[in-house]
Amino acid sequence: MKVSALIPTYNRRAQVLRAIDSVLAQTLPVDEIIVVDDGSRDGSAEAIRCRYGSRVALIQQENAGVSAARNRGIHHARGEWIAFLDSDDIWLPEKIERQLGAVATLGDDFGLCFTDCAFDGSPDLKLSVFEENGLENVPNLAPLEDPASYVLAGLAGRFPLIWTQSLLIRRTLFEKIAFDEALIIQEDTDVIFRLSFKTRFCFASAQLVRIDRAPSRTDGLCNLYATRDDRKYENLIRLYTQWLAMPEVASADSSWIIQNMLRLICYDSAECKIHQLRLAPALREINRLRGLGDSYGSIVATLLSRKIAKVRRRFERPERQNVENPVGT
Repeated sequence: MKVSALIPTYNRRAQVLRAIDSVLAQTLPVDEIIVVDDGSRDGSAEAIRCRYGSRVALIQQENAGVSAARNRGIHHARGEWIAFLDSDDIWLPEKIERQLGAVATLGDDFGLCFTDCAFDGSPDLKLSVFEENGLENVPNLAPLEDPASYVLAGLAGRFPLIWTQSLLIRRTLFEKIAFDEALIIQEDTDVIFRLSFKTRFCFASAQLVRIDRAPSRTDGLCNLYATRDDRKYENLIRLYTQWLAMPEVASADSSWIIQNMLRLICYDSAECKIHQLRLAPALREINRLRGLGDSYGSIVATLLSRKIAKVRRRFERPERQNVENPVGT
């Protein structure tokens, strides 16, 4: 089974060299390494050519985002399987061997395999991905039933289970599915969700990927998820709207979950714009909520209740701090 390792990168010269080294250190070598340089200006391309020569297929493009970089790499890949790695993360040596062993053992029905991942550089991320999800005692390899439910749980606040850096995916699955280049956050989640209706998922439960979460790391677009940036709201609205239009979702129990997530993000967006006194954009969000079936009365009541809840939390927080840290102790 031939494997193409695909690494998109942007201005991470030192990190991408480390990532490539981790691919070259695999106990079962991959058949090709493709690095797509998405318009780096830090000498990444020159460093890759100098260090690896023909061992790495380097593709350069004007900055177009990680989705465009991945799509271009997929187009050039020749392997039966594509393994994804972000340029600031690394694989452990047995990663590919364990995953190919899993899909060979479980059968051709399985077109996607993922692994457990550990985190480096953040004191808040001491547990692995599987540990965060309560999966410490699972078999070494096994199917994952109903993967779409795990994707939705990750978006709803649970710790995500399936990370792009650990994915091994059958290349033919990308003949009808591609990364949405209009999305700048959750583009990988989108692909994983859509693939969950096209193939079966399995996992190798060992911690075979290390993900960099050091405070000094280059900021990524994923940080938008924790902000009030309009791009976050528009991206998530696009994501949930497209999912609701999928025939597989329309007839599934997950439809109402996605519709509720869409409603919540519209309320978040409307609330943010009202707070910023941007009334015309706020009215557009209110009209979106009307299109989801909410009445003007319920919209106003919901926005008021959310505001009151925030004010209460703001006043309760200092009181709790005073109880926990009384003066003079």
